[in-house]
Amino acid sequence: MTGNAITTMPRPCRCLNGVWAFAILTLVCFCLTTAATSAKPSLTPLSLTETPHLPHVNPKFRHPADLHQLFFLQRTINANTVVYTAHFDAAGNLDTETPVAVYWRRFQDQGQVMPLRWYERAFGFGVRLRTTDTPNALRLTFNGLKSHPLELRQTAPFTAAFFARINNRDYRLIYAYLDVDESGLFPKVTRLRLYTNDPLTGLYVTHTIAVSGGAYTE
Repeated sequence: MTGNAITTMPRPCRCLNGVWAFAILTLVCFCLTTAATSAKPSLTPLSLTETPHLPHVNPKFRHPADLHQLFFLQRTINANTVVYTAHFDAAGNLDTETPVAVYWRRFQDQGQVMPLRWYERAFGFGVRLRTTDTPNALRLTFNGLKSHPLELRQTAPFTAAFFARINNRDYRLIYAYLDVDESGLFPKVTRLRLYTNDPLTGLYVTHTIAVSGGAYTE
């Protein structure tokens, strides 16, 4: 796919060769508050589960329901949540300047919005988008994992979604949840759960992935 770059550093896709890329992306996002990693994590798929309703993995943590929400990320360490939303123009089309916004929802406090810190935006959660040959679709890459694009698709006026290709199927991304072990000197990611929707069946699909070597130094 080719096109002109759309810079969306302060704000938030069928092109993904497996769940690995998204898992690595999520782990990169987790370590944004650290300066370096001690080792690259090893990822092992454990299961794929289909359910008629979207699971709420941690009922103690609120799920965001922001206007034009695309995706969110939560972790066991606290309720603070990273949220991605779409920006539209007055006609309901994705905004050409800043189609995606990303920010914190501080659910550990009062749920207020907090902008990303510069390093969170520059090295992990921030995104870049490029136009494609497909109408109403943009190629999206996260700054923390530029080699594995997703696709941002506009599906109707004022409606858009992130899509990933996993095991030769297109899934709509909803949220990710990281299990973090804080018992050692440094926090360690032990498991990733990626919650998606299968547009062909309407079912919600949970991809569970074990993580080893996911320790990060500050």
